[in-house]
Amino acid sequence: MKTFKINRILIPTDFSETGRLAIEHGAFMARLFKAELYILHVLEVNEYTYDIPEPILRLTNLEALQGIALKKLSEIADGIRKDFGVVATTMSSTGKIASEIVSYTEENKIDIIIMGTHGASGFEEYFMGSNAHKVVTSASCPVITIQSQAKKVGFVNIVVPIDNKFHSREKINYAMELASHYTAKIHILGLVESHDDHDEEKFNIKLDAVEEIVKKAGLPYTRKTVEGSNLAVSAMEYSKIINADLIVINTDQESNLTGMFIGPFAKQIVNHSRIPVMSVRHSEGEFDSVNLGGNARIY
Repeated sequence: MKTFKINRILIPTDFSETGRLAIEHGAFMARLFKAELYILHVLEVNEYTYDIPEPILRLTNLEALQGIALKKLSEIADGIRKDFGVVATTMSSTGKIASEIVSYTEENKIDIIIMGTHGASGFEEYFMGSNAHKVVTSASCPVITIQSQAKKVGFVNIVVPIDNKFHSREKINYAMELASHYTAKIHILGLVESHDDHDEEKFNIKLDAVEEIVKKAGLPYTRKTVEGSNLAVSAMEYSKIINADLIVINTDQESNLTGMFIGPFAKQIVNHSRIPVMSVRHSEGEFDSVNLGGNARIY
């Protein structure tokens, strides 16, 4: 199973309310993990910008905007240093927002991204167009998305939904790393579709394996299995019942078309969860393996 350590945290910000909340969550995490903190603002530049007949004027305006952004970033860094005792590295760049975030992540070996999102509904829910969703499906590291309701900083109850997907258990390693630092409880949630003719014994072996790993790590946990016609709704309803403050999911990508699509479960959770969501992309070639003789293995 892939080792997960948080040494470098990236917070992309657009200076919005959700961006401010992401900064608070990220600064708290940086202090907790003694990690390096990076804050990035991207001024989006598209092809239409270059159609302006006065390139000098365009350049001047862009430089002015960069100056304003850098001033705001400096103020944010000062506030973080004062409130959390963490020194943040700030950067302002231009380009396509999601692409710049992903490139910055790779160049600086970022371990986790924390960013605000406004969710999506209607058409956008099926054809992902927001920058947060593009980053979730394109970044190689985990991404925590935060909506405006997530004002509480820190995690106490972490829900880890487990279903029958091949990669469903891989995220447990990520949840455990957070739980150990936040002194949080892990809630293992087995999800079964009401109409699914599943192998109950095999599914329980899978849950047993996850439970054993958490138990060996000495972390507090609970375990429950629920049935429902919509597993995403079931997971969010359960999270509300136990007063959870983080859900850890796999993105379960359905398409590689520039990261525009993610699996239906992940899509609904990221769009509609009122608490932060940590999205994890599975590692290529890493699959769950269950020995039908009774011994479960996790990679």
